[in-house]
Amino acid sequence: MTGGSGARPKVHFEDVSKAFDQRGGTLSVLEHIELTIFEGELVCLLGPSGCGKSTLLNICGGFERPTRGRVTIDGEEVDGPSSQRVFVFQEYGIFPWASVWDNIVLGIRHLSKAEQHRIVAETIELVGLEGFEKAYPMELSGGMKQRVEVARALAVSPDVIYMDEPFGALDSLTRLSMRSELIRIWQEKQQTILFVTHDVDESIQLADRIVVLSARPGRIREVVEVGLSHPRDLGSPEYGRIKNRLYELLGVSHSV
Repeated sequence: MTGGSGARPKVHFEDVSKAFDQRGGTLSVLEHIELTIFEGELVCLLGPSGCGKSTLLNICGGFERPTRGRVTIDGEEVDGPSSQRVFVFQEYGIFPWASVWDNIVLGIRHLSKAEQHRIVAETIELVGLEGFEKAYPMELSGGMKQRVEVARALAVSPDVIYMDEPFGALDSLTRLSMRSELIRIWQEKQQTILFVTHDVDESIQLADRIVVLSARPGRIREVVEVGLSHPRDLGSPEYGRIKNRLYELLGVSHSV
């Protein structure tokens, strides 16, 4: 899904800049970010380490305040964290003393027992964890732990899911598998997802659009429309063209 498909605007970054006070001066991290994300889009933020990708995610999630500008979700200004904005990180945030079921149910305990059971059961089936409801994190592989993270995020039906390099700690084969799983889940649920990565291939495999940021202070260099249907052919000429363009924007060579 892309903005051109008629989806309504969901998230808007309005001239967002961010600077941090440091001893002896100010560190400018982001400058003049102007971007609209549409409902149901999966958008990747791509850029070099230290360019402000995670800071931009934190501003959108309400954990940081912009120095200038503002972020709105459904027309309402973001002024702090909300249960309707959920993060999935590279580091596992699931509780080691709680089972898969108890980790997922955590964010919906305000609902009736019947609703809790329905939502958790449906979510466990969606992420492919049937049979592991009573398992503890120490009994799960890295990929399965990330499925629990994704399930916990989906269970609360958030406005936006923020994913900060969630597959970065996984081995290469598991990363590929988890990308495919994420696309399958996203196509079924049509959640709005903002996904941070510094992996060019990951961004092309996942995103509707790729927002390429410059080195610090991060500015939008270009928003690249992917325009490829899923599943994506990694060997197609169009895939190669997009990949070459991204490397060009990042200012690096992909020849070895």
